[in-house]
Amino acid sequence: MSPDAPVRGGRLEADQITVRFGGHQALIDVSLCAEPGRVTGLIGPNGAGKTTTFNVLCGLQSTVRGQVRLDGTDISGLAPHKRARLGLARTFQRLETFSLLTVRENVMAGAELAPRAIRRGRDAEATADALLERLGLGDVADEKVEGLPTGSARLVELGRALAGEPRVLLLDEPSSGLNEAETAAMGAVLDDLADDGLTIVLVEHDMSLVMGSCHDIYVLDFGKVLTRGTPAEVQADEQVQRAYLGDQRDEPATAGGSGHPVFDDPSDAPLSPVIEVHDLCAGYGGIDVISDVSFEVAAGEVFALLGPNGAGKTTTLGVIAGLVPATSGTVALCGQRVLGADPDALARAGLCTVPEGRGIFPNLTVAENLWMASFSGAARADIEERAYARFPRLGERREQLAGTMSGGEQQMLAMARALATDPALLILDELSMGLAPLVVRELYEQVAAIAAEGLSILVVEQFAHEVLGVADTAAIMLHGRIGRIGAPADIADELAAAYLTGATAD
Repeated sequence: MSPDAPVRGGRLEADQITVRFGGHQALIDVSLCAEPGRVTGLIGPNGAGKTTTFNVLCGLQSTVRGQVRLDGTDISGLAPHKRARLGLARTFQRLETFSLLTVRENVMAGAELAPRAIRRGRDAEATADALLERLGLGDVADEKVEGLPTGSARLVELGRALAGEPRVLLLDEPSSGLNEAETAAMGAVLDDLADDGLTIVLVEHDMSLVMGSCHDIYVLDFGKVLTRGTPAEVQADEQVQRAYLGDQRDEPATAGGSGHPVFDDPSDAPLSPVIEVHDLCAGYGGIDVISDVSFEVAAGEVFALLGPNGAGKTTTLGVIAGLVPATSGTVALCGQRVLGADPDALARAGLCTVPEGRGIFPNLTVAENLWMASFSGAARADIEERAYARFPRLGERREQLAGTMSGGEQQMLAMARALATDPALLILDELSMGLAPLVVRELYEQVAAIAAEGLSILVVEQFAHEVLGVADTAAIMLHGRIGRIGAPADIADELAAAYLTGATAD
């Protein structure tokens, strides 16, 4: 965009948007307004409805009711490409560039499809070069995008969107894959664009970017707008802290958080930790996600790996479970190096994961789901007996299709099936996702009972206060690195800052 380009901001509104997926209400009467010259943030915990809201604004998701308006005109019935012609442009969480084209060619592609610019006879190459200089990409204009670092490639995607002279810019996780310096540079670009009068809507997990660049923030939780305010107001809001961290109670759920004894006699403790992770690095498609991650989980210990969305927690679990390749580092299970082993081999060696999203077979009955654990050698009858003893509700639903049960019951089933294999290490990834706080508390009471039996557990969780009640050790992960490891009580004091500002204490 040239310095003399006109102010193009448009007022984008969502009015009582409601979206259903089958019987699930993903959004309930969501209303928001993004004004020209301001960066409007849309944040919330996992499953809050951020992406669904974003897709409604772009025209990629239909609604049950509600309107999307641009400068007062209802655009709800318009297809995505027609909204783009009116001035809505977006970027994507997953980097979407023409990797075999040069940087200049990528930006020119956006300029050549801008109808208003074409009518004015604008020169696409000159426009692209001006934008590249503005974004600090002039020195790499003739390089192919596939060879660029992630931060530069993100700026190329942004430049292509800006080349279309949008009135509203919708950014979906623009800091994904960026390091702290690149994120700061992205924030400076957003500030500059807002100063020009552009309307910017930002869906983002990196709180340093959100709090540093947004003028207004909407917080979603369970498909509803929880609150709206300035960064300072949102950070101080107790409802927001509960949405991200869960309820903080005076007493932990069990003795686990207060140091339950793992061994009656310390001399009985094994010398090797159950899992050892050292200097682990991994990423996707050239994007570094985690760097130099190191921690250990002792026998009988509950280790909580905490952090905001996009910190790298699930990627770390994926590497440990053999689902994501590492670029460097080591992982040892019960003293044996296992990095690079197949997931089925790791499962037979004693590593069992309850994945994010539960991982049950919805078209099988409860009993049939449990029978899937018989690969470990246990008899079906024994598997069921143990499962129903721990989770009596599953016994009542033995013949029910798993997909028809509540979310909490599905999580119980996933845990029961995992425990049937007598794992050396149980990994729980976002046990609370999509569940009401009371259900989350009930599940963590079960986790506490399991921990009290001496099983080693590695848990990733966003409802941090719930897991801190049962944890022996906790760590805070930010920007793909572990910033702090310590006792749950010490980590609890830093959680609000970590989740809502993207930083921990020095």
